[in-house]
Amino acid sequence: MRLVVFTAVFLSLDLSAAEPNPIGFPKVEDPKGGIGAFRIWHEDGKWHLRTSTENSEGKKEKLLIFTGSVRCDGKLTVDAKSLEKAGKVKDTIQPTADGRGFDFDFRTYGATDEAIFKVPDSAKTLTFKLKVDGENVPPIRILIGAKGERPEKSEFKLPANPKTKK
Repeated sequence: MRLVVFTAVFLSLDLSAAEPNPIGFPKVEDPKGGIGAFRIWHEDGKWHLRTSTENSEGKKEKLLIFTGSVRCDGKLTVDAKSLEKAGKVKDTIQPTADGRGFDFDFRTYGATDEAIFKVPDSAKTLTFKLKVDGENVPPIRILIGAKGERPEKSEFKLPANPKTKK
């Protein structure tokens, strides 16, 4: 009898955590857990990955180095927004040779840097690996979608073509 009860309870549990809904700009202001944040969202058929240091006010203008990668199971196109390309602070986006992702190095200093990318309709999954100053970023500093949801780790997956929830 115990086996039957255990099996019924076990099968009724959803062991997979619900993945964050990436639709819409994250409206959460300060993510807590240190200065700097990643904001990731999908809007109007495009993905956005933005880094910011706006919650570093009054902290002697700390330069944060946001690095990481985005990989897709289909080819994607990526463009930059607000990247510095000269002087001491140079930001880079490097598409992969196979066109299925990009690596980034954003040296964010009292501002924001952003990658905007599109994936094909046939793509199923995006994989993100995010770091700040060479360390895996704490999930509390990652805001996804309009609700500012967080992944469980600094390496996570999202649906490449999320559906708008009605």
